Amino acid sequence: MGRSVARDWWLQPLARLAWLLGIATLRIGAAQAAEPVEFDVSAYEKKPFEWNGYLELRPEYQRLDRGAALYGLQFPGDTRTSLTRTNAAAELSAVYRTGEMRLHYTGHATYVHGPQGSADDLRTYEAYGAWQAAANANLEAGKRALRWGKAYAFSPVAFFERAKDPLDPELSREGFVLATGSWVRSAPGPLTTLSVTPVLLPVTDSLNDAYGSGNHWNAGAKLYALFHDTDIELVYAAPGSRGARWGVDFSRNLGTNLEVHGEWARFNDVPGVVLTPADTLVTQVRSFASYVIGLRYLTEHQTTLIAEYYSNGGGLTQDQAEQFFQRADAIGANQSLRSVIAQAASRGYVGPNAMRRYVYARLSQPEPFDILYVTPALTAIVNADDRSYTLIPELTFTRIANLELRFRLQFNHGDRWTEYGEKAVQSRAELRMRYHF
Repeated sequence: MGRSVARDWWLQPLARLAWLLGIATLRIGAAQAAEPVEFDVSAYEKKPFEWNGYLELRPEYQRLDRGAALYGLQFPGDTRTSLTRTNAAAELSAVYRTGEMRLHYTGHATYVHGPQGSADDLRTYEAYGAWQAAANANLEAGKRALRWGKAYAFSPVAFFERAKDPLDPELSREGFVLATGSWVRSAPGPLTTLSVTPVLLPVTDSLNDAYGSGNHWNAGAKLYALFHDTDIELVYAAPGSRGARWGVDFSRNLGTNLEVHGEWARFNDVPGVVLTPADTLVTQVRSFASYVIGLRYLTEHQTTLIAEYYSNGGGLTQDQAEQFFQRADAIGANQSLRSVIAQAASRGYVGPNAMRRYVYARLSQPEPFDILYVTPALTAIVNADDRSYTLIPELTFTRIANLELRFRLQFNHGDRWTEYGEKAVQSRAELRMRYHF
């Protein structure tokens, strides 16, 4: 593992300045902690300049499965059965307001140290300007992380975003350089609100190249309507660096305690690699549809249940996944396979939601049995094709002001040649200590 370099070199000075400002904020906060607290009405008014962020330390222990198909690919020539790793992160968000203009910035830094070495990364997640052109219209330009869709763990209609991590969907994500805006109309009647959000995302060899290839101005739009108390969105992305895509999502409260949501999207001309029986990779272009249906339910005891079913039309079939795991397992006896299997892994055969059907469920309960500041939760992701799954119990403690402690376990389980059964990491334990400022 080597030292990494931030891709946004043109924004690195801002990111480094944000890092220094975050450290300075912590020192100032510590000095002020001993001062008496006084009520100040002005503290509730919007200030011209505001910032916030966090510092995080996350030690981690992993129990490895030497018999898993992906072990030899991830740990070549190794025989270890466990490893420890230290992760650190820092994030700073700031906004500056002047008149009808706002400038937003979010910088993110990470550091990882483990048996294979260390790596650090410093990049800008967001850096954009916003102009409130009128009471019902605004424009935004710069690096922006959009949030399209209504689902929690999966989001097929998020056409201009980086993919969520279903193991931790609430993590902040890096945006793309783009231009967007919105026009909103409100009126009495069944159609309470109507808004239009256009998007323009350029791609060149040095700008937004993670979005796609070629030199294209990728255009799209979202039409939102609040109709009979139901949130509905129609989304579209024109062909360019990716094929044309369109979709729809909705969200509706069926009562004070129950919300249902769904997303459906159609993807055209999507290239993907396929591992052939001759151990070669060929590129195939496909069109397919994906969808999510889910709910959120809050009980009278404040227990929250989130459940979703995800159909990934572009995912691997069970036969394709089994073939890949069998060939990955054969690397030890045939090293010539390593290169092609590694390429297949990096181009879609390994990663979140690599196969066709998944079930997600999360159950959380704040302060059970009147135990203050404690929130236990349990997350499960089941691969409905091969019946393998991962379970994630966790416990969050927030007794100390601005400090969040989260202890989390993860257990991967499945039969031979299944997604979670062939993970190199059989189980994991981590403690996330995050200080907010």
